[in-house]
Amino acid sequence: MNRLLSDLNDAQREAVTTTEGPVLVIAGAGSGKTRVLTRRLAYLLTERLAEPHQILAVTFTNKAAGEMRERVARLMGGELPGSQVSTFHSFCARVLRREAQVLGYSSDFTIFDADDSKTLIKNCLKKLGFSETQFPHRGQLRTISGLKDRMISSEAYAATASGYFETRSAQIYSLYQKRARECNAMDFDDLLFNAVWLLRNDPQVGRKYRQRFRYLMVDEYQDTNHVQYLLLKELLDHHQNLCVVGDEDQSIYGWRGADIRNILDFEKDFPGARVVKLEQNYRSTGTILKAASAVIANNEMRKGKTLYSTLEEGAELDLVMVDNAEEEAAWVVDRIVASNGALKETAILYRTNAQSRPLEEQLRRRGIPYQVFGGVAFYARKEIKDLLAYLRLTCNPADDVAFERIINYPRRGIGAKTLGQIAAIARDKGVSLHQVAVEAENCPELTGKVKRIEPFVQIIEKYRLRYRDEPVDLVTQDLVEELMIIPDLMTEDPVSGQTRVENVEAFIEGIVEYAQTRAEPRLSEYLQEISLFTDIDAYREIDDKVVLMTIHSAKGLEYDTVFMVGLEEGRFPLQRAIVEPAQLEEERRLFYVGMTRARKRVYLSLAAVRFQFGEVESIPSRFVREIPGELVVKCDQRTGSHLHRPAPGRAAGRTLPADLSGDISGTHYEYEGQEMFRVGCIVSHPTFGRGKIARAEGFGESLRLEIMFPGVGMKKIMAKYARLRVIG
Repeated sequence: MNRLLSDLNDAQREAVTTTEGPVLVIAGAGSGKTRVLTRRLAYLLTERLAEPHQILAVTFTNKAAGEMRERVARLMGGELPGSQVSTFHSFCARVLRREAQVLGYSSDFTIFDADDSKTLIKNCLKKLGFSETQFPHRGQLRTISGLKDRMISSEAYAATASGYFETRSAQIYSLYQKRARECNAMDFDDLLFNAVWLLRNDPQVGRKYRQRFRYLMVDEYQDTNHVQYLLLKELLDHHQNLCVVGDEDQSIYGWRGADIRNILDFEKDFPGARVVKLEQNYRSTGTILKAASAVIANNEMRKGKTLYSTLEEGAELDLVMVDNAEEEAAWVVDRIVASNGALKETAILYRTNAQSRPLEEQLRRRGIPYQVFGGVAFYARKEIKDLLAYLRLTCNPADDVAFERIINYPRRGIGAKTLGQIAAIARDKGVSLHQVAVEAENCPELTGKVKRIEPFVQIIEKYRLRYRDEPVDLVTQDLVEELMIIPDLMTEDPVSGQTRVENVEAFIEGIVEYAQTRAEPRLSEYLQEISLFTDIDAYREIDDKVVLMTIHSAKGLEYDTVFMVGLEEGRFPLQRAIVEPAQLEEERRLFYVGMTRARKRVYLSLAAVRFQFGEVESIPSRFVREIPGELVVKCDQRTGSHLHRPAPGRAAGRTLPADLSGDISGTHYEYEGQEMFRVGCIVSHPTFGRGKIARAEGFGESLRLEIMFPGVGMKKIMAKYARLRVIG
């Protein structure tokens, strides 16, 4: 048997060796999907079905793409020149750099990150004279992103827009795209949009890439959005050799455009597709797997699978209900101390970043090292953004966003007034801000500012001449030294300045490592890689620290022990998701993802009272109540000892409230009926008659409703005392 297949199970082997036509691999949590992807890629090469450059494998993070490349290289005995293993965005960026002139861009175009897009959209709102209150920049960016996902250009949107808000949103979208193009820049969504447009509308380019790739492979297919789906369709040739690997039960990014229908409708989109299910879990104990499977089984939007584990059954899930968030944090840290295990094998997961505060306080108090995901990412820190702006402007002098950021950094006495004058001249002449600065001595408005502008221009022009021919790391080190960034940072504040200096040093260290691993380290390629860098790419598993993160951030990771905290209705699932079936299912998938990060132990915790603009009583999350009772043990919040153990021989399938006595089940039963009181429900009140719920706040005894009663008006009512009846 082929050495690549000998240690695979039957389903994995089928997924690897089914090479022709469309293939959908449903890969349950911990079922070895990365092994299947890498073995399949290596199998195509060893069987001489394709050359490395004829296979395109795409995933979502640089970390995942890097791991895949490394594994394939080990299997093949060395690096594979010309291999195409990358993220969607990196692949599109490479295509667009090669074909930039077709779109009217320079190949050195800048990739705007989220902060750059925010700066640009705010400038557009200001230019148009639109109120940020009426047109919040975040909302406008979401609108533009959604339109690009549906391949709706600014011109097409403007042609169909109607009404006050829509027509103005169209103006904002049009100006945003115009200014980005003038900056020779694309945002993240543009990379996908422009690549699809190019493949569709330029027959020569489309034919070239369709003929080049004989096999397409996609990781995490459940996370693809509509435009990524279109990209794959445009790259497919007549052979239809598309293999996608994913798990609909782990589709948790609907809020940012991921479309679960891509995986659910795969067989309809690609008739004759072969479906292979990977159902053997190699990660979690049998108990964890049974608990997670029982919860996710309540979803309707799924293909269904029966995961099983060949590992030991393992311990039951520990569940505690404490009085408040501080006691919850203390309980979690007590369990970590008592376990005496490796800290890096312990993760504390929560629904939202705001929940980390009491946990961090407790960990600091007990002297336990930890790392938090979701803070300021390394490449989003001011000193790093400033340095990157210099490199960007050196590479692309049309980048007005970078110019605005650094024209007065370090301080040169160039204020907002001068920058406004430069911008006005640039608009009149139809050139970049940098070009105006270069020609400042010819502009009467800037006569008195030339001596301040000239040194900045000279630095940019000097390094523009160097970056094409010299190593990027050497150029960067010289630039940092010439700008005197490090002395400048130390003069601001000796304490915070030292941290910022260390960040700059770490940045230089990273660029040196980049240069050492590339035959021709080019600045434009380095900037592209950095712009597509994600928080998870910086994750260092070697640090022996407890990890705190949202469950979204934990996707793709695994730990011996997982704590899931804040498990109350309205917090997890979020309140806004409770009344929307599709959102509620995504919340349940998120809960499933959290549980299946654990190899050996899962701890669940919830608080009786949370502070939400006042103390609000809580009820346990429905997801906790969906776990079979025989798989859960209730713990004492002070000692951590078990208050209840499952009776031997108990029938399977009984849920938590029926099996656990005390606070948790009592709270659940007392207020279970109030879950029906949702916004939009029609209710009957013994005094006011029939009404419609307009708003709901709080839980349990604190549940407050605002109800519109025809002929009576809006009434604020405490649900506990109202004797309401749901009638529609």
